[in-house]
Amino acid sequence: MNRNILGRRLLAPFLFLCITLQTVAAFAAVPQITADAAIVVDRATGDVLYEKNADKREYPASMTKMMTCLLAIESGRMDSIVQVSPEAADVECTRMEPGDQVVMRDLTKQMMLISDNGAATAVGESLGQGDIDYFAERMNRRAQSLGMASTHFVNANGMPDSDHYTTARDMSKLATAAFENDTFRSIVGTKEANVYYVRPTGRVEHCVNTDELLWSYRGIIGGKTGWTNAARGCLTVAADRDGRELVAVVMHSNDDETRFQEAAKLLDYGFSRE
Repeated sequence: MNRNILGRRLLAPFLFLCITLQTVAAFAAVPQITADAAIVVDRATGDVLYEKNADKREYPASMTKMMTCLLAIESGRMDSIVQVSPEAADVECTRMEPGDQVVMRDLTKQMMLISDNGAATAVGESLGQGDIDYFAERMNRRAQSLGMASTHFVNANGMPDSDHYTTARDMSKLATAAFENDTFRSIVGTKEANVYYVRPTGRVEHCVNTDELLWSYRGIIGGKTGWTNAARGCLTVAADRDGRELVAVVMHSNDDETRFQEAAKLLDYGFSRE
């Protein structure tokens, strides 16, 4: 028998074993997560590298604020002064008081870094001519333009409502568009900042970003957290490794810490894929 043929025959089982082991290892590397729904997307190509219940309807919680922030930036009114209404100041989890005045650029920082619900409502009221329902219509029109077919918004901050929902896939579409904007990237990538109020004069709010991955994950660009009892732990983040940018979304993780761990695992898995 030809030695080359014999060699190939002897080598074939070994090669098959190696390929099989590599395949098993690849499947073993898929992270096990508690998140009810999740997705990892290559932002440049749109390729989905991982998904779990990506089309299941979920509450987005404060990840909603990504849309509010994007619309604020696209409005061209980031240098306008926003006055906080009694309704905005009365929203759960806010540092704002009725009559406070803040430049919208700074207000979006307070909204995105510390997830201030009143700040989001104030932004929505300002852009919606004083009417949150009208602003929600704008949010939904923008969602439709991004192909977010399974999303419906009714408020600017993500407070629980049975008619306020999205999916992990739709949130990845929103993030993909938002991270194209340099101003958005700058805001969500800021670890901490002082927000200076126009009124009352001299008031300063120090805001530390709720996204813990900004301090711990190599290549992190930024993102937005979300948490309510109904939504549980939510997180949308983007990260870059060697010029490759990925977006990861986790929805309904066990708790507020698990969402960071699981998003990091998903990003690691995505970057390991060719």
